[in-house]
Amino acid sequence: MERNANGEGSIIKDKRGFWRGAISLPSSNGKHKKKYIYGKTRKDVSDKMNDIINQLRTNTYVEPCKITLYEWLCTWLDQYCKNEVRLSTYVNYDTYVQRHIRNTIGEYKLCDLNTAIMQAFFNDKAKKGKLNGSGGLSPKTIKNMHDMMHRALDKAVHLDMIIKNPTDYVALPKRKKTEMRYLTTEEQSNLQDAIKGERLEMPILLALYTGMRQGELFGLQWSYVHLESKDRSWLRVVQAVNRFSDRTNESEKKTFLALSEPKTPHSVRAIPLLPYIAERLRQYKEEQEEYFKEKGLPMTNMVFTTKAGNLVDPRDFQRDFKLLLKRYNLREINVHALRHTFATRALESGMNVKTLSKILGHSSVAFTLDTYAHVTEDLKFEEMAAMNSFL
Repeated sequence: MERNANGEGSIIKDKRGFWRGAISLPSSNGKHKKKYIYGKTRKDVSDKMNDIINQLRTNTYVEPCKITLYEWLCTWLDQYCKNEVRLSTYVNYDTYVQRHIRNTIGEYKLCDLNTAIMQAFFNDKAKKGKLNGSGGLSPKTIKNMHDMMHRALDKAVHLDMIIKNPTDYVALPKRKKTEMRYLTTEEQSNLQDAIKGERLEMPILLALYTGMRQGELFGLQWSYVHLESKDRSWLRVVQAVNRFSDRTNESEKKTFLALSEPKTPHSVRAIPLLPYIAERLRQYKEEQEEYFKEKGLPMTNMVFTTKAGNLVDPRDFQRDFKLLLKRYNLREINVHALRHTFATRALESGMNVKTLSKILGHSSVAFTLDTYAHVTEDLKFEEMAAMNSFL
């Protein structure tokens, strides 16, 4: 047996080869009771014991059968999650907890949760989970919510608050693969003709020839745009504009725009610029500086701003983009289709899939291939036909 200091428990190895720790917990009657922690290695047990001891010292420890799912999720968000995920992810998690879980299964005690309760909760969200009452949540949103709950309850298992994770065997709705929308070469040409001289010209051109996501476009700063050489210009994606909920006043449910990290670690990337796009950016910067000087506004480091020099709201850009398409009788698409158009043209031009995957900021080449299977399928026939020259 190996003992720790007084009050900090002890750890022993039993005859089966498993490790067991014991901690004395205070009770209301002044007596102490033992809490036992088990693990396959001494370190497993020691780590779990240290977590509990720290909570006892800071008076934040709650016995598993006295804490509800909602209370645990709030604790997990604050103590374990906040410093590990992007701000936008944290805000989404907080929204799930406050608006979808708090007044439903949030009232269950941790030790009363089981797979059946979890399954019923996610089934209900799939049928009528939207807060406005218009139907169920999307499979993607349900998966994100499940991933959050699974992470939080895994931590509860690690801390010996529950024996097993009740979300492990929940069956989630399958995501339907949506049709990829992108512009044909003729439609792209018509769009580029239509936007000449328009206020939206530069952001549309940049999306068409870099594949940047909408939030990345409006999070771009001049300090990350490198136009030193005509034939070797590039930009770096390091942040994005996102909309966040303002939790300072729950009754008003306000939101605000802010710069944050991009979608995933793979999204931080360098993107080469075509000479024409680099030249247009140079001209655009000169025009922007002249406009700010004329209006008496301080020069901004943001590449794209509102007329008042503020961050561009992606929702406003989406609205203005659709109005522009309607004005010129062009097929209606969303802004994200510009990214798909870039990827489609890149593959049609013979770009290596691995290179394209890096430029798009995808997590893997396999994801890129799956996303743009419609292009690669067509290219297979063309490339196979090229082998005729050997016959």
